[in-house]
Amino acid sequence: MNKTLTKGKYAQVVGTFDLHDSSGTIDYVTPVDVATETSEGGIANLRLIGEGPSGVVFDMPVHPQRNSCAPHAESGTFEEFVQVTPGLRTVKLMVGATVAARYERGLGLDLAGPPVTVAGLSLSSPYKMLISSAALPTPGVTYSVQAKPDSSSSWMTLAVGLDAPNSEVNINQFPGASKIEVRVLRTDGFTETEVLRETKQF
Repeated sequence: MNKTLTKGKYAQVVGTFDLHDSSGTIDYVTPVDVATETSEGGIANLRLIGEGPSGVVFDMPVHPQRNSCAPHAESGTFEEFVQVTPGLRTVKLMVGATVAARYERGLGLDLAGPPVTVAGLSLSSPYKMLISSAALPTPGVTYSVQAKPDSSSSWMTLAVGLDAPNSEVNINQFPGASKIEVRVLRTDGFTETEVLRETKQF
């Protein structure tokens, strides 16, 4: 199976499928800057279809994640990368003629919500930084938490798919660090915005 890496505006779509009973799930959709494209090995009656106000945006076969023990399994998991365009609103997983799962792009991503705060270490939480907000769950909108110690130039993703930006950062994950930069991203699956970035020294 030939795979190539492509840079651009993409969304990673991860889910499950079962060809026997025409079912499946879309577990999460998240924006990425680099996509893995596969040119062969897809299943004809297992497809992802993207739609917008003007109709179909894309229609592509799904390439299941196979293993040597079950190279032709009737059920399993998949990971696909779809190109994001301004008009993309919905991604559907089709098993034959059945809509097995549907993901709807969240609304109000750019609207200001309740502030997100991160508390430093305390006597009650000596190893944890607590992230909190009064933001309420919004359909199609999720949050992710990332952290970066002063010894690294790369962000480490600590949590994804949160309904609300309430989480924690355990500093034991970053031995030897004297400070940690934390950020929270809000996403509708296709685009994302940063709602918190703060550095804590300890």
